[in-house]
Amino acid sequence: MYKDVISYELAEGITIDRLLQVAQQIINDWMKKLTGFIKWEIHANSDGSYTDIVYWENEAAAKKAEKEMANIPNAGDWFACYKPETISSKKLSQLAEF
Repeated sequence: MYKDVISYELAEGITIDRLLQVAQQIINDWMKKLTGFIKWEIHANSDGSYTDIVYWENEAAAKKAEKEMANIPNAGDWFACYKPETISSKKLSQLAEF
């Protein structure tokens, strides 16, 4: 399993409800259709920021999705949720599960 971990802050005026509404649209209109997509979790951090964990079957599926991001319906709504300067990401490859 492969995971993308993205941390960010919400843009000015964006509520949690709006973030979740847009995320559900992205899931329904785009992500569920991608080969290798498993699930997307959104976490609230204690410092007021957020962390998303997107689960993929493998790294190849995640990289293919990155290349197809230009095809996301309502992409502007999605990107408007984030303060661009606060976005950071990590790629995790699972070694073991106990």
